Amino acid sequence: MRKSHHRILIVNAVAAGTVALLASIGGPARAAPLEAQARLKTAGGISIGTVTFRDDPKSVETIIRVNLRVPPVLTSIPAFHGLHVHANDNAANGVGCVADPAALPSTWFVSADGHHKRMATEVHGSHAGDLASIHLNADGSGEMRTTKDGLSPTELVGKVVILHAGPDNFGNVPVGSALDQYSANAPDAATKTQATGNAGDRFACGVIALS
Repeated sequence: MRKSHHRILIVNAVAAGTVALLASIGGPARAAPLEAQARLKTAGGISIGTVTFRDDPKSVETIIRVNLRVPPVLTSIPAFHGLHVHANDNAANGVGCVADPAALPSTWFVSADGHHKRMATEVHGSHAGDLASIHLNADGSGEMRTTKDGLSPTELVGKVVILHAGPDNFGNVPVGSALDQYSANAPDAATKTQATGNAGDRFACGVIALS
């Protein structure tokens, strides 16, 4: 009986020590939040920064961080620039970030296809891939931290981030015949607003991968 009693005391001591150790280091180790990243390059292959997507362990949101430095001669600054996740889902248009710097800017990165969306009926402003615009400073630098609900890094792998040459209107152009509304100067203007926010040519591109 004494030996059994001693074994119980030893087991209890080990268990108590384990609990104390876990408490001292903050409990069991947790897996790092999942993270994916796109490294953006211009049509000429110049690296201009990163866009990172990271699970927020405290909510269903994804934390999005943008860090860019664009050579001032390459685009309009200081200014806002549209930023979107594109689907990259039609191999007939190419795969990933394909651009010929000698060709017209309107042809750059068309391989990335349209904006990432979960339903075909989504219009711009409510696409899953619509992100907040980034403001580039006079020296070409730009930093942003924002969040978006339900946009998991795993969902984004293989898709593409595009930085546009112009600002994004987010589809919020009040087109109509009333005095406080605008009349579209061409059907293409309304179509571009509904599809892309009319943010202009695709200036830089990066494929999203787990980091």
